[in-house]
Amino acid sequence: MTARIDYLSWPATEIAGGIKISFRHVEALRQAGLDAVIATPGAEPPGWFQSAAPIIDVAQASRDDILVFPENHYALLDAFAAWPNRKLVFCQNQFMVVRGLGGLGGRRDYAEFGVSGILCAGRSVADFCRLRFPSMPIAIVPVGIDQTLFRPQRDKKLQIAFAAHKRPLEAAFIWDLFCAQNPEFASLPWVEMRGLSEEQVAAVLGQSAVCLALCRFESFSMTIIETLASGCVTAGFTGFGARQFTTARNGFWAEEDDCTQCAELLAQAVRLVAAAGPRYADLLEAARDCASYYTRERMDQAVVDFWKKYLQGKAFC
Repeated sequence: MTARIDYLSWPATEIAGGIKISFRHVEALRQAGLDAVIATPGAEPPGWFQSAAPIIDVAQASRDDILVFPENHYALLDAFAAWPNRKLVFCQNQFMVVRGLGGLGGRRDYAEFGVSGILCAGRSVADFCRLRFPSMPIAIVPVGIDQTLFRPQRDKKLQIAFAAHKRPLEAAFIWDLFCAQNPEFASLPWVEMRGLSEEQVAAVLGQSAVCLALCRFESFSMTIIETLASGCVTAGFTGFGARQFTTARNGFWAEEDDCTQCAELLAQAVRLVAAAGPRYADLLEAARDCASYYTRERMDQAVVDFWKKYLQGKAFC
């Protein structure tokens, strides 16, 4: 009998991309005929995105299950440290690893919790994990998005979509400087994506011509891929991880924390859309080409391939 795979999670009601990706892994595994569940405190469904993944209370985890921990949840890792299960960490953000180890003065290695391998959501995460945990086996499963959901709408509006939760001070600074230096665009709508469902975010991005990216300490930035797939001219911060796919051809990317430069690049993005010339069309094409690589299908296949090999004892060979 094949062991059940339990993806342990923060409460699914929290709006966080990493939670959503764990659900997508479970969906892909179940579609492939493997037994997998999400395990969260209270077993509450997410509400902010649709998922067919079954949810159990974390207290229902069995000692026969394979346990998959988020990289940033010390309490869960510590609670199951003495259990004999096979354990992996699903690391989606290298900047959050220290939280999973207990912060300053915490443990030095995931192996101290009984973890035997790390599943990484991309190359930058894997590069860090190889540096930080040189004796730990590493595997990569790329992130993908639903490109039937995140796509341009027919009639774009000259408005600026943004999510300020990671950079609220920077968002206010950039808005103020942008409006002061570009009075002709000072009345443009700024649409904040706060507390929205996945479908609502997709709708805002789909109808917005411009997006201000306020990423910070990202391993990959699924948000930027969603904006590129949605046909937004994107300007802002990459949060480090997105440097692997962001270029001058597909957006306007500022140096980390340089808010003055970011405001100027945002103005360039708005002018590009307003001019509606060949450069605008070229950038949108480059953005679509970039986003087209990060599909849900590609992620699902990689997830299933990894777990089939893991269950055969071959995943980290």
